[in-house]
Amino acid sequence: MLAGESGESGRSARAESEAGMETSTGREKKAIQDVLFGEGLHAVKLSLEVTKLEDLQERVEANLRQNSSETRRRYAQSVVRWFFPDGFEGLARRVWAAYRDERVESDILRYLYLSSEPIMGACVADALFPLQEGIVIPADYFDRFLSNYLHAAPAPKTRKRVKMNLVKLGFLKPAPGGGHRLDPITPTKTGFIVLLHHVFAPVQPRTIELRHLFANPFWKYLGLKSEDTVRGVIREANASGFLGKYVVADELEQITSCLSLAEILKRGVRL
Repeated sequence: MLAGESGESGRSARAESEAGMETSTGREKKAIQDVLFGEGLHAVKLSLEVTKLEDLQERVEANLRQNSSETRRRYAQSVVRWFFPDGFEGLARRVWAAYRDERVESDILRYLYLSSEPIMGACVADALFPLQEGIVIPADYFDRFLSNYLHAAPAPKTRKRVKMNLVKLGFLKPAPGGGHRLDPITPTKTGFIVLLHHVFAPVQPRTIELRHLFANPFWKYLGLKSEDTVRGVIREANASGFLGKYVVADELEQITSCLSLAEILKRGVRL
């Protein structure tokens, strides 16, 4: 099964664990936290000044402004969990070391966060993706989506923070008169190429059918709105020599990479 995919039972189980659903005693298991996106970007920059994850978490905690030491500790843990899920030498740090570009890094951090928080990822890939950019979203749209996704009414904090986090991630903008407007996101083509190789060719080049690529939500997490837009970036990458082959024949559509993720980053490939 491809990364980002799951069966219905797995999806439901993850949803329940992440949703902050209320137990029979009325307490929440786990509520969605406010996304700390700016703090994540700062943490990636700090990661080049330290040598291990424990030191990074301490530096992040020391730079937070919350009065409560417990809150600072919890927030620092969340930053590490969201943006360094693959360890200190993971994708976020490697991309920053290669590019030192906040736009590219923001694409990577958005992907890592949405991959780490299934409810937020589903809101982007399933709830927002079908909507036309610029549309004012009805006030109860996310409540209905969450109820269907969780098979239960979402906790009040979950309902509130989903919208707040989507604003912070750049997908939504407050609309005049209340509600939210779906705001277009313009990801970098370089971020797309990096994530394409991270997801499908992390160790060595390989052939990828586009139907499998489209089934993985990473490109929706970036803010791309159509399969044809993705094809356009792939054609450009192929013409630039960053892919080995792009084949369209009868019902077959596939790409063959010619570089591994490590080679992409070592060369600082830009598109």
